[in-house]
Order: sequence, then C-alpha cells, then structure tokens
Amino acid sequence: MQVYNRSAITVRPKQPFVDWINALTPESPLTMDKFQVSNTYLTNPDFDNPDKHIKKYFIEIFEEQLEGMWTDENDWPQTIDFTTFCEWFHYEISDWVQDLSKKKLKSDF
Repeated sequence: MQVYNRSAITVRPKQPFVDWINALTPESPLTMDKFQVSNTYLTNPDFDNPDKHIKKYFIEIFEEQLEGMWTDENDWPQTIDFTTFCEWFHYEISDWVQDLSKKKLKSDF
C-alpha cells in the first residue's frame, strides 16, 4: 500500500445545492438520493490547522461542484463565500491519503 503526500477534502451536497440546481431545471428535479456519493479533492498536506486548510480550498471546490452541474456562471450563486459553502456542502478533511488498490495510479484526463 502506498501513502501519498496529500491531504483530502471530501464534500457532499446539502439540500440548498439541490434546491439551486432544481430551480434551474424544474422539468427534471433531483433529490438528495442523487447526491449520496461524495467527491474528494486531494490537496497539499499542510494540515496544521483544519479551518485554515478548508478556507484555502473552498472556493475552488465550490466552483468545481457548481460547474459539475451547471456550466453557465451567470446562473451561479452571487455569493460564493465560506458561509454559503458550509450551508451548501458537508465536508470532511483527511490528513493523509493511502492507496489500497493494487492497480497503478493514473489520471483519466
């Protein structure tokens, strides 16, 4: 098993995120069931202060989550701040990443 020099931030949407996307696509509403799978972002391993760590990356994560559902930035929330991020997403920080797979690590992009 490999341990990597990365931390990880895992996020999962809350109801306000679902409400936002449903307001944009009322003809095909989504439910929270669609969002039970989380997304994980690898970060630099500077884990001395978890609050500082999430605040360093939350805008990039927030924008990735929005873009993953809706690419027109004109329809994104006007306020992308830490308070809104916390209202829209559950998050968890992991101070190290261990690879349990036997397969070679590669990028799909």
